[in-house]
Amino acid sequence: MVLKRVVAYFIDMILVILVTSLLANISYLNPQAKEYDKVYKEYTEFTKNSLSNIKEEKDEKIIAEYKAKLEDFSYRMDKNNIYGATISILMVLAYFVFFQKYNGGQTLGKKIMKIKIENNLSLFKYFIRSLILYNLLPNIVRVGLISFVSKSTYIALNEACYIFSYVVEIIIIIMVTMRTDNRGLHDLVVGSNVVSSENIIK
Repeated sequence: MVLKRVVAYFIDMILVILVTSLLANISYLNPQAKEYDKVYKEYTEFTKNSLSNIKEEKDEKIIAEYKAKLEDFSYRMDKNNIYGATISILMVLAYFVFFQKYNGGQTLGKKIMKIKIENNLSLFKYFIRSLILYNLLPNIVRVGLISFVSKSTYIALNEACYIFSYVVEIIIIIMVTMRTDNRGLHDLVVGSNVVSSENIIK
């Protein structure tokens, strides 16, 4: 069951990322797309030219300047990715909440792997489940932060968001692999259980 859940997860994430990428490159939906690409090219050019040199650099001032430059690029990319991040959040909600709810507890990945979410969960519980499993909460917080707080505040809190995401992911992985029922944090919170759809009598 664990292997099936992992494969289904990756199938779904690849699908969501592909669709999100396509939508995020439509200028009508994402007016920041060109500016983001411009900053990203500057970033790749900077790192390509500086990375080999900074590895051998011992001057702490130069290293600090390099790190500050990376933080600036990261901030500018995030600042020009508000629409892209919002599209990503909406895609996750549409797919893992609405589609999965009204498709009998199955995403395309789950359908391929012949598993499904057991129990008739409400839309709200699917939403809470997705907040935990797909890091929606930190992503929503990031969009809010980049829109309303200063650069220094955003950089500090954004780091906290990443740490929170990693901790939650590790907890979920440990729980799914170590528990006999293979239920993760997201399952326990909303009372869901992933089972084989082949065993469901229709």
